[in-house]
Parts: sequence; structure tokens; C-alpha cells
Amino acid sequence: MPFLFLLLMFFIAPWLGMVALLFFLVFFIVLLPLGFAASSFMWLIVGPTQLFRVLFNKKVRKNHALEHGTIHILEESLGQCNIEGMSYDNGFSLRGLVEPAAALYAARVALERMNRGESSLAIHPRCGTTVVVINTLSSLLFILLLLATGSLSLLNVIIALIAAHVLGPVMSSVVQRYVTTDSDVQGLEITGIEVRAANRGFGGVYVYGPSQLFIRTRQKSNVIEPEVLFS
Repeated sequence: MPFLFLLLMFFIAPWLGMVALLFFLVFFIVLLPLGFAASSFMWLIVGPTQLFRVLFNKKVRKNHALEHGTIHILEESLGQCNIEGMSYDNGFSLRGLVEPAAALYAARVALERMNRGESSLAIHPRCGTTVVVINTLSSLLFILLLLATGSLSLLNVIIALIAAHVLGPVMSSVVQRYVTTDSDVQGLEITGIEVRAANRGFGGVYVYGPSQLFIRTRQKSNVIEPEVLFS
């Protein structure tokens, strides 16, 4: 689209087309590498922080693993479906076109199969961890290229992005396995499911409606609770 726009400008107003071409050249050659460099330094702080926040929360890691397992089971029956998830201390949410009964059944099947040793269900290729890993890796590679070449160039940006998108999915599986999920879900139990409504704003107008399913979980307690009997 920008290329067609430039051609059109050259035919209608050649001088304006030259100005537009100069702007795009400055943007891609100078401004884009500068912006990428700034975001790279910021992402090297933000990215690992997001991962370590999950690493030290065992409940979230277990629920994250069960969330992935649930999506895998749903995909086995429904095919590849566009379902997004988010994990919390007390369960996980699912966004997508899926019935509550189907989601609850998939969660129970996933929990049972993971308890039988199918740890691979805890890893999912479309996990948000992949985005974090790719962004962090591209930032790191760009800074290393910058230090190695001493050149703030568009070529370095392209190399860093291509390498990150090739290596990122592979590294994401490792990060998921050892950092953001815990496939040992022994003792975890599903306590229910609910449809949660969320308000979304569009130009000052808020629309309310069912936006996600929330599957509640808890860790089984070994503490014997006293039973009170009335005679």
C-alpha cells in the first residue's frame, strides 16, 4: 500500500512524491532503527520481569499448565480453534467460541491425562510466552549486533527479527517447561466453571456481555476439617 501511494504521488505531484519518498527513507533507515533500539533496551527489562513473576508463583504455573492442556483437548475435538487463555492463582480463563460444558469436560480430561504423565499437554505453541520470548530475543540480538558492528542500521533490525522468529518458538517450549508452567498437577482439582461478563468500551460506550469462561481450581488440602454434629 505505501508503494502504491508513492507511485500515485509521483504521477500526480512529482515534488510531493519526492518528499514522501524522502520521509519513508528517513523513517526506515534512521528512525526505525532508533525506535527499535530504544524499545530493545526497555524490553530487556520488561520481558524477563514478566517471566520471573510467573516463575515464583507455583499456583499460576500449575493453572497455566492446565490451561494449555485444556486448549489441547479442545483442539483435539474441535480442530484448531482460536482460544486465548489467562492463568491466575485460583484458576484460568478462556476466550473463544466454546461451550461451558465442553470447556469443563476438556479441563477434566486434561487434568486426568496430565496426572497420568502426559506432561507435553502443558506446552502450547501459541502461548503468550512465545511472544515474550521472541520480543526479548530480538531485543537481545539487536543489542549484540549493535555492540559487535557499532552500526545502528536497518540490516541489524532485520537480522535480529528473522533470527528471533526462527529461534523463538523453540526457546518458548523450553521456557514454558521450566519457567511459566508446572506439569505436576497432582493435588489440583477443578471446582467449577462460570461465565464472566466484562465491560468493553468503544468511544465512551460500554458494552456488557459474556466475554470469557473462568474455570476455578484449588489445591486439595491434607488438613482434616472437623465435622460438627448436632444431636
